[in-house]
Amino acid sequence: MTRVYHIVQFDSGDAYLTFDGCTWNCYYCVWRMSRWNICLPQEVKQKLEALWNSKSIEFLSVDDIVRILVKNNVKKAFFGGGEPTLDPEIKAIIRALKMKDIDVWIITNGEHLDDELVSMAKGITFSIKALDKKLHFRVTGVSNERVLDNFRKYAKSGKIVAETVYDGKYIKCPEIARIARFISSLNKEMSFRIDPVVQGVNLEDLDRCIEEVRKILPTTYRWKINSPRKFPKLLYPQIGD
Repeated sequence: MTRVYHIVQFDSGDAYLTFDGCTWNCYYCVWRMSRWNICLPQEVKQKLEALWNSKSIEFLSVDDIVRILVKNNVKKAFFGGGEPTLDPEIKAIIRALKMKDIDVWIITNGEHLDDELVSMAKGITFSIKALDKKLHFRVTGVSNERVLDNFRKYAKSGKIVAETVYDGKYIKCPEIARIARFISSLNKEMSFRIDPVVQGVNLEDLDRCIEEVRKILPTTYRWKINSPRKFPKLLYPQIGD
């Protein structure tokens, strides 16, 4: 079995597969708030949580994943969670999906990336939580040494989009500027996305920070939602009415 326990599909047709488990302990992690996709209605998440607590939800096999995605005409699958690269079956999943012409995009902290995974993926969102070692440990509970080594190794692969989280508490604009300089020293063309913590921050402060960071790395941005977001389609687990 894989460590995949949850799949949704967005209006774009893309799917998001949620993998269970992570060895990091990021205090702001969205998955600490809920193990279910944040874009789902609250009542759906409550029903899913009840199923999980009753041990009625099983992890999916590789064949199950392929069947669900093919049935729903998915052409791109995002692997997130959790930390997808911890799943021993991740490469088997990617191989099986590629045989069905389904591309895979991995969302990862980058600690366990390897040459084969990078070559197999359509793209990778590589999250650098902090460049400063003490800050990184404070936020995540782990060292960033291997993360930064892997970022250096794959920065010019053409597969990487960099990401970080602005929390307004520990990770503020000076640290994000340091991350941007690090990225720019390796690949000046790389996109750099800054996400606000789900718990909420002053977005005006964040946008001012982005304008400053763009002086270092012009590709810096954040997602902005200008219209009501539609709920994704729940592909797995299924729930009753």
